[in-house]
Amino acid sequence: MSIGNITSSALSALNAFSTGLNVTANNIANMNTTGFKPSSAVMNEGDNGGVKVTLSQSQNAEVDPAKEMTDMLIEKNAIQLNVKSLETEDQVYKSLIDMKV
Repeated sequence: MSIGNITSSALSALNAFSTGLNVTANNIANMNTTGFKPSSAVMNEGDNGGVKVTLSQSQNAEVDPAKEMTDMLIEKNAIQLNVKSLETEDQVYKSLIDMKV
């Protein structure tokens, strides 16, 4: 995998997990709203090693707070890991530039 692909993969993952975090936040915010049906965000492998998200609405009329909290932790950790991969890539680029100088 080239360095450019790392950037592309990390950015697609950041976008997908940010969308997932928004879905989770919306579910939690509306859990006491009459008639609200929670949505879910499912992560799948995208093109060139990226991540794509598929959104769907649940047939279940109740929000499960334990599931939402678990989803939120997973999404938060995934975002942090992908930010770390971008920071590491930046350090690699800086090291390469320093070696050329």
